[in-house]
Amino acid sequence: MAFDRLPIWGFQALLACGTALVGWAIYASGDTTSPYVTFYFWIAIYSFYFLSRRRAALQLAFAGLAYSAVLLSAGNAQTAPVIHWTFITLALVVAGAFIGIQREHSDRLIDRLSSAARTDSLTGLVNRRGFEELFETELERARRGGRPLSVIVGDLDGFKAINDRYGHAAGDRALEKLSEILQNVKRRVDTAARIGGEEFAVIAPDSDHHAAYILAERMRREVRETFTADPFTLTISLGVATFPRHGTTAEELIAGGDEALYAAKKLGRDRTVVFNPEISETIRAATGQPTPRSERHGSTVLALAEVIDMRDAGTAAHSETVGRYAGAIARELGLTDELVERVRFGGIVHDVGKIGISDAVLRKPGWLSDEDWTEMRRHPEIGARILRGANLGDIGDWILAHHERPDGQGYPAGLAGTEIPLEARVLAVADAYEAMTTDRVYRPAMSAEAAREELRQCAGTQFDGRVVEAFLELLDRSEVTRELPVGS
Repeated sequence: MAFDRLPIWGFQALLACGTALVGWAIYASGDTTSPYVTFYFWIAIYSFYFLSRRRAALQLAFAGLAYSAVLLSAGNAQTAPVIHWTFITLALVVAGAFIGIQREHSDRLIDRLSSAARTDSLTGLVNRRGFEELFETELERARRGGRPLSVIVGDLDGFKAINDRYGHAAGDRALEKLSEILQNVKRRVDTAARIGGEEFAVIAPDSDHHAAYILAERMRREVRETFTADPFTLTISLGVATFPRHGTTAEELIAGGDEALYAAKKLGRDRTVVFNPEISETIRAATGQPTPRSERHGSTVLALAEVIDMRDAGTAAHSETVGRYAGAIARELGLTDELVERVRFGGIVHDVGKIGISDAVLRKPGWLSDEDWTEMRRHPEIGARILRGANLGDIGDWILAHHERPDGQGYPAGLAGTEIPLEARVLAVADAYEAMTTDRVYRPAMSAEAAREELRQCAGTQFDGRVVEAFLELLDRSEVTRELPVGS
């Protein structure tokens, strides 16, 4: 049984039993200086490593009393045994203190590593991962307390031109300066984060949309004034969304803030916009153009999918190939042109959730351990959240289910048969065939014929039989195989 599954009192009881058992063994041996005494050191080590200082000290005192009881019961209270008892007790204290110090060092190191995983290395602000975790925590606190919570999403205007003209070093300095501005202007209870290249966010607890707007305007003015004297002019556009007025989930609020940010860009940049449901109509009236939210987010997700490909396979072709296969299968199954295009897009972004999987697992050259598989199987859920946040909920549902199996042995939900969306079943076949016919770090590519045979054998269990049949017919038709980058 693992220690972390035991209550503290249960672990203390085990140590106390161990202490008593050691004392009995010493007493039964008839030798108060028996080698069994050394087992007290293990009691001390476990106590100071797993328990608080106070609890460990109590456990150590109990061991000292137990050894004293053994000496007294043996009728041996002479000078030598007393000296031996004193030596053993002091040695246990020293060993326990040493282990306690080592534990504190380990805890501090873990805290630093955990902080580094949630901190942007360039600006020192919270990164995207830390922002999402903290935002969920603050949102839950706002729900329980019935208090407002605002998020401010900002994006630097024309930042790419600075990188192109003055170089990335100048761009990095601008980002560092911006982070200082955000830290100085925000309140102590607020949290500033860098959530993208030149995209930032501020979590503002206990702030309604009016207070958040005032805070965002202070940030905007400070940015404009700070960069006035620089060789390049830099401004920031900001969007505001507030709980519960504009949404009740993190995804809704971030999407609302992002849409308000986009409105600020379309309305001329260097301004703050508070989200409202009619924002699309406002933009249409002001510019004559609607807000292409899905298209804008879609391009971001596509870029992210390409990054994942480079991490996973060392090439950006995998997702594009899966997309082509998936689109061709969808057309073969008689789906509408619009749905065919969305399935193709789903194939391209099917692995976007691997952004949350560590390189150590993603590029591991050998077999994955149980812990590795547990982490890897999180990627459909991560991908679904990303796509739902990008207003692509239907595709997110397909991504979530593309590792489910008709026989119910898939993940993450163990769906079976028609419980799995048809589009997800299409993605599963397209992804599997492309993976089998491509070299990976853990194995060479299969031949096209071997991969087809694998699909045939797994039809009805791992893969949908109808989808497999449609894909194999596609591959058998020479005019289609010339269009698709089929593995050899």
